[in-house]
Amino acid sequence: GWYSALSQGCGISLLLRVHKETGEEKYLEVAKEAARALMIPMKEGGVSYMDEAGNVWLEEYMVEPPTHILNGFLWALWGVWDWYLATKNEDARKYFESCVKTLEQNLPRYDAGYWSKYDLSKQAMKMLASPFYHKLHIAELEATHILTGKEIFKTFHDRFLKYNKSWWRRKRALLHKAIFKILYF
Repeated sequence: GWYSALSQGCGISLLLRVHKETGEEKYLEVAKEAARALMIPMKEGGVSYMDEAGNVWLEEYMVEPPTHILNGFLWALWGVWDWYLATKNEDARKYFESCVKTLEQNLPRYDAGYWSKYDLSKQAMKMLASPFYHKLHIAELEATHILTGKEIFKTFHDRFLKYNKSWWRRKRALLHKAIFKILYF
């Protein structure tokens, strides 16, 4: 019942794969529309957000203020990349690069010092990733490093993987998450 950059990105990727398998242009056309929608600002009914620093965010949920959910941003980003690969559309490449730049500049903000944060929401207590999402962040960062060649994605992949291997950090994150749930949900 809601729209999301995550679903737009995944939809683009799926439609492009179906187009490649079937050769039917209708899938490419729908993917083109989905890609255009991915670039519409939230203020205009879309799923992208530009912050005061000029960072381009792909938002999983349309809330004010935006929460910048990491896994949703990365799924959406891959849809932009797939669109570029399939079409060689220069706007898609530039948009992808803008989003990568946003992540490069903001990825350290997702590091709680012992675990990854699920998002960058504004409540007093930060929302850590659940064990599932922490592992997903690790996998997504590895894939994004492969796509971009940017060392920062490998650095945070390795750091978050190290956190996950620590019994103490896993327990600390679980305790933090439990307290967060009690206070906010």
